[in-house]
Amino acid sequence: MAEDIERLAAIAAVLDRIPEAYFASLDGNEQYDSIEGAAELWSRMRTEPRLRRLAASVLFIEQPINRKYALAKDVAALSRDKPVVIDESDADLDAFPRARALGYSGVSSKTCKGLYKSMINAARCAKWNAAEQTGRYFMSAEDLTQQAGVAVQQDLALVNLLGIGHVERNGHHYVNGMAGLGEAEQAAFLAAHPDLYERSHGAVRVRLRGGRLDVGSLACAGYAVAAEPDWGGMRAMLLPD
Repeated sequence: MAEDIERLAAIAAVLDRIPEAYFASLDGNEQYDSIEGAAELWSRMRTEPRLRRLAASVLFIEQPINRKYALAKDVAALSRDKPVVIDESDADLDAFPRARALGYSGVSSKTCKGLYKSMINAARCAKWNAAEQTGRYFMSAEDLTQQAGVAVQQDLALVNLLGIGHVERNGHHYVNGMAGLGEAEQAAFLAAHPDLYERSHGAVRVRLRGGRLDVGSLACAGYAVAAEPDWGGMRAMLLPD
């Protein structure tokens, strides 16, 4: 708990330099084994002077409880104060309804968890909100370090279909754009999707302007991809025996 508070205080010290209002999600990343631990963290955040602005800026809390225990206990008390979503616990098609019964308000969309699962969960949110005449149920989204090219484009097409305008984008933070691909492949994707990509620092990479990505060129035949990967330039992965 003490380590988490200090880590958050260091993050807040950077974010609080922003003069305008900012918003954030708090990814618990399965840090706690119980709802009591997660609730205590949130209580400490709200009363810690160094975290006052950060806590007020948090929109929702993502999977603070280890997946072994996340769907074993009611989280309604915490979720009433700050919405809680499942991520790692979204392991099958029935996970979100089970989480809803325990007080969770949302679920994340990742293409690795299944294209159709995200679409089904979006439909559930719409149905439940209409039935309860509320806006309680929602979806967040993240790209899970997907590589620029086919993967990131199809993920963007999915979240655009779902109407999710804010996505946790890990790929362009942790991967050097298309630097690992051949020059011809990089040039092909840049030519086919000049709104989404640009060439900078020696490689083709996503074109960010004010934190936004232009995805207009993804409205094309071929599920958001109008360029071909360099199939002949791919190398076989060496798997352990």
